[in-house]
Amino acid sequence: MSEIRDIRSGRGVQEADVWGAADVLLSKGLRPTIERVRQQIGRGSPNTVSPMLERWFGSLSQRIVGGAAPPAGNDADGVPVSVRNAMRLLWETARREAEQSQEAALTAARDALRIKGNALEGKEVELAQRETAFTETRASLDQALASSQQAREALEHQVTALASEGLRQREAAAREVARLNALLVEAQAATERLRQEHAAALVVRDQDLRDAIERHTAQERRMLEDVDRARQEAKQLGSSLARERQQRIQSEEAASQTLEAGRRMLGETQQATQQMERELRDQLGVQSTRLVQAQSQAEALQQRLDDVHQTLLEEKAAHQLSHGLLAEVLAATKKASKTKRPRAKPKTQSGTDF
Repeated sequence: MSEIRDIRSGRGVQEADVWGAADVLLSKGLRPTIERVRQQIGRGSPNTVSPMLERWFGSLSQRIVGGAAPPAGNDADGVPVSVRNAMRLLWETARREAEQSQEAALTAARDALRIKGNALEGKEVELAQRETAFTETRASLDQALASSQQAREALEHQVTALASEGLRQREAAAREVARLNALLVEAQAATERLRQEHAAALVVRDQDLRDAIERHTAQERRMLEDVDRARQEAKQLGSSLARERQQRIQSEEAASQTLEAGRRMLGETQQATQQMERELRDQLGVQSTRLVQAQSQAEALQQRLDDVHQTLLEEKAAHQLSHGLLAEVLAATKKASKTKRPRAKPKTQSGTDF
């Protein structure tokens, strides 16, 4: 008999060992089975033991019925006929049980293969549905990507237009600031001219006042001299003294009128200067207000540009996220396509373990 190797244990199992173990089990009144034979031997796989045990069952009938005609009550081997009949009955029962066990095992194997086939078909349907869903998802992602691209381009055009508008408004604001600065310089120059004119008017007024005082002083000095002369000539020039006094009074009145006129002129000049200063202050206030408004508009425009830039950054982030999702879906689709296998056909094997 050829030696058959047990794949799992790596130890040789001979047919004589299987037949001996089956004989021992039969002598104990036990039906030899694959598991009992393996336990009796202590090694061997079901695939190795099964064909050997089948051959043992096949030779059992020949061993039972073979040989010369038995004597009365005994067979050729000296075994009682009742024992031989019991062994034959045991063999037939074991054979039928083995056939039933084999049929049940084949039925279970067929059911398992059918269940596996149904599961494989369900998986193929699920894979087809997933591929359809992946295709739809890819199409929606492509559409979303195209929409995002269009939105980004529109936003870039809007940012460019806003940047141009902002540049134009900044240039206009700069021109307005330059104009207001020029007006401010002119107002300052006008104020300086008015101040110089006022100073010149004050100088003229002071000079006229000094001249009037000097004239009055000289006139008084002359009047005193005349008085001295009049005292000396009091008796002779009484009438002349009276006239001189009258002239002095008139001269004093004229000097007083001249001084009053100078004071009025100075007051009018001061009032005109103050009025002009108030008007210049009002103009400067209006110009300052316009300058503040222009600066506020420039700041608002800059804030709007910052908001648009932030929105553009968010759109770019969303665009990158869409790209990432599309790449993941494509990778999953490729992986599913690689792992897809054709459904295996059920096979029957004569050496199947039962």
